Amino acid sequence: MTTRERHIDVKALSPHLQRLLSILTRDEDYRTVPKGSKLFFRQQGVATCHFIRQGSVLLARRDDAFSLGILSAPIALGFTLPLSEHIYLHTLAQCEIATLPYNTVMALIEEQKAWDLIARHIMFITNKLFIYNEMLTAPTSFEILRYQLLMLIQEPDSVRENTSVYRYILDRTRLSRSSIMKMLSELKKGNYIKLENGKLLSIHHLPNRF
Repeated sequence: MTTRERHIDVKALSPHLQRLLSILTRDEDYRTVPKGSKLFFRQQGVATCHFIRQGSVLLARRDDAFSLGILSAPIALGFTLPLSEHIYLHTLAQCEIATLPYNTVMALIEEQKAWDLIARHIMFITNKLFIYNEMLTAPTSFEILRYQLLMLIQEPDSVRENTSVYRYILDRTRLSRSSIMKMLSELKKGNYIKLENGKLLSIHHLPNRF
C-alpha cells in the first residue's frame, strides 16, 4: 500500500484494553464460545458487557443485521448504554469471552478508581465509530468501496482468506451488486489490486477516483 493508504488505521486497538481486561475480568469469568454464536448486550432484561480475549467477531446492527465491522481480540464492549443495545456480536471463530452485568462492571470501575481509564477507552472507540461513519457516507460509490478495500486488507489473514471481497463490501455498504462487481473488475484489470478466487491478496495502489 502507498503512504496515503496506510494512515487509515481503523484496526488499531485501544491502548487501554489490556489494562481494562486485567481490572474488570478474571480467568474464571471466561468461557469458550463456538463460531457462529450471537451475543447481545441485554440478556433476560439485564444490560451486559462483553470482554473478548481470544477470537474475532462481527459487529452488526440488531434492526437489519447490517455489518458494522470485524473486531479481533482483545475487545471490551457494552459501556455505552443504550447505544450498545442496538448492536450484537456474531463470532467468526471460537472465542474466549467473559460476559458481566453492566452494573457489576460499573461497580468494579468505581472500586478500582478506573473512571479516567474507561473514559479514555470510550473516547478512542467513539473516534473509530466516527471514522467508520465517514467511510460509509463518502460522497461517491468508489470512495465507499475504496475505504472498504483498505479495511479488508487490514483484517487478519484468517478473515481475508475466508471472505470474498465482494461479500465483504456488500455486507457493509448500500452499494449495488453490479456496481461493486464493475469497480472490482476494473481495479483488477488495471492492476490496482490482486484478487484470487474472489479473495483480496494485495493492494498495489488505489486511485482517488474511478
